[in-house]
Amino acid sequence: MNLPTAARRHSLGNAGVVLPLPAGAGAVRNHLRGAIVTAFLLAAFSIHAADLPAAWRNSQPVTLAQPGLVRFSVPLATLDAARPGLEDLRIHDAEGREVPFDLDRPVQRAVLTAAPRRFTPLLEGSNTVAVIETGLTQPIVGVTLHTPARDFLKPLRVEGSSDGKLWATIADGQPVFVLANGATQLRVNFPAGVWPHLRVTLDDRRAAPVPLTGVTLHPEAAEAAPAEPLGLEISERTETDQATRLTLRLYGGNVTLAGLSLVSTDALFSRRVTLAQRSISDGEMRETMLATALLYRLALEGRPAVSNVTFAVDVPVQSRELLLTIHNDDNPPLNLTAVEMKRRPVLATLLNDRPGPLQLLSGNASCPAPKYDLADLRRDLRFVPGVKAQAGALTVNPKFAAPDPLAMLAAGTTPLDVNPWRFRKPVRLVGPGIQQLELDLEVLAHGAPSFADLRVVTAGQQLPFVLERAPSPRSFPITTTKADDPKQPKTSVWKFTLPQKPLPLTRLTCETSVPLFRREATLFEERADARGEKHRVALGRASWVRSPEQKASKLNLNLDHYPTTDRLWLEVENGDNPPLELTAFTVWHATARVFFRAAEGSTPELYYGNTQAAAPRYDLDLVARQIFSAPKIQATLGAEEALKGTPLGETLAGSKGNALFWGVLVLVVVGLLFVLTRMLPKPSEPAK
Repeated sequence: MNLPTAARRHSLGNAGVVLPLPAGAGAVRNHLRGAIVTAFLLAAFSIHAADLPAAWRNSQPVTLAQPGLVRFSVPLATLDAARPGLEDLRIHDAEGREVPFDLDRPVQRAVLTAAPRRFTPLLEGSNTVAVIETGLTQPIVGVTLHTPARDFLKPLRVEGSSDGKLWATIADGQPVFVLANGATQLRVNFPAGVWPHLRVTLDDRRAAPVPLTGVTLHPEAAEAAPAEPLGLEISERTETDQATRLTLRLYGGNVTLAGLSLVSTDALFSRRVTLAQRSISDGEMRETMLATALLYRLALEGRPAVSNVTFAVDVPVQSRELLLTIHNDDNPPLNLTAVEMKRRPVLATLLNDRPGPLQLLSGNASCPAPKYDLADLRRDLRFVPGVKAQAGALTVNPKFAAPDPLAMLAAGTTPLDVNPWRFRKPVRLVGPGIQQLELDLEVLAHGAPSFADLRVVTAGQQLPFVLERAPSPRSFPITTTKADDPKQPKTSVWKFTLPQKPLPLTRLTCETSVPLFRREATLFEERADARGEKHRVALGRASWVRSPEQKASKLNLNLDHYPTTDRLWLEVENGDNPPLELTAFTVWHATARVFFRAAEGSTPELYYGNTQAAAPRYDLDLVARQIFSAPKIQATLGAEEALKGTPLGETLAGSKGNALFWGVLVLVVVGLLFVLTRMLPKPSEPAK
């Protein structure tokens, strides 16, 4: 029945809240249910005394226009300051009493899929056509093609029809592709609509037809979860010849990501991107992949460019630091102007029966999660209109006295007996805080390959650190000399001299302008055995082919083994062809970084070169979130200092120590013979 306007108002007793009732029996019923729940809660919720204010590190005011059901989005600063599960959030009224509340963290629903009732592929002239009977009555927002084809790129048109006779274009010129590098895009989105029939057309005029084996329909999902912008900055950018690696510093942590977008001025591109976050395990930083996607901007058949530069993430992250890798393959890096990100909001709902400001508390490391009845009533309270509120700036509680866990890292742990260590370097600091220190070539050459011998020491005490094996290798150019052997006229040889030995080299690259060739390349070194005889040891091999229709590419020769010497040779078999002119020689090597905290005025040193040392074990995993969230300061290494001579065993094992080895061996044999002769009994003299 229709209620008079005056009757569509319901007063909640002394609560002072007036709720308008919407017309309609169902709406009235839902509204009355919410109103009854609200009245009950305002009257029945017990408000008890809060814990000591000193237990919480932060507070911020919450301003509301009137009492009643209050909703607001928890600020990013609050999420960043709270524990990962938000167990430490509390709300107090002006008299210090605890106010019950509920936290709602909306997430995006899973993508819906459906199989069509009927699928009929056809070849019509220069087109591949698929006629689809959807069998669905709900709106459809996309379709994904199924095909065994590889290495193609085609424009696609999607049409919808209610009767299978009259068709309306709902998407045109959208690219679908499977590229040689594995990049795939077979889904096409279009505006939501109820379509009993769909028709998909692929343009085959420029390339061979692509067989279609089926499709997957995507019905419209429920209302999309809300998202808010998440500010960030690019704190570090590292370029290799095949990837761009960005360190993204978020303006707040402990959030649920909702999506990421690249802003680029490049007109055309197609790149695979991965998003990862760091964790600490066994004293090392490790990366966990959060999401991967193909982002592109393409133009087909004279049509305007279409792009997909955004991908959904929808994963929770605690750290304020994320790693974004753009895989360029042989393409130049993108001209990025920005990286944009969104997060899911955290919505707080509370019932407050009195006016006045509230206080939102955060930053308690030990309190348990609260248990309020509001969580059980979340569904019913959705029908009740709420009062808007806004949280103010976060301030530090002056009574909070808990120690800073990161400050304890700068005090050192245990003393270190440095006698077994052979080398050290001073660490140059530009300020106190979390330091990021990358190992240089001398440390890589003289330290243990496993990095187990690394120690950061200040005032005789070990500083706890986290080791990160850099996922992207570093490079340095090297000078080369031609070393052709006249006895092998069909082979070209280049000789390289490395700045240190041994180095953990992983790859060699070079270039040439020759447009047509096929060559086999081998990288090798010469190692001496115990007798001083040199033997050729292959470190890696590669085939290099280029034809006129192919895009120019570098020689990428991956090493199967690390070299042990500082001299390498590259051998290229020319057959009966003219030799190649090679340029831009570059070697790539594995490296690592250490992260530690340094106090004001400290003078840390890096020790390395102890083959007997085991990897240190620190309890840094307990403060991993704080380490990742803290700003990083770039530290550098000073000049190397040799603490002791080369151990005898290592000297004898080297190629230059072979003569010494044999000399020492001869002396040992002579010494043994001398001792044996002294031990033999003297011959008895004949009797006189």
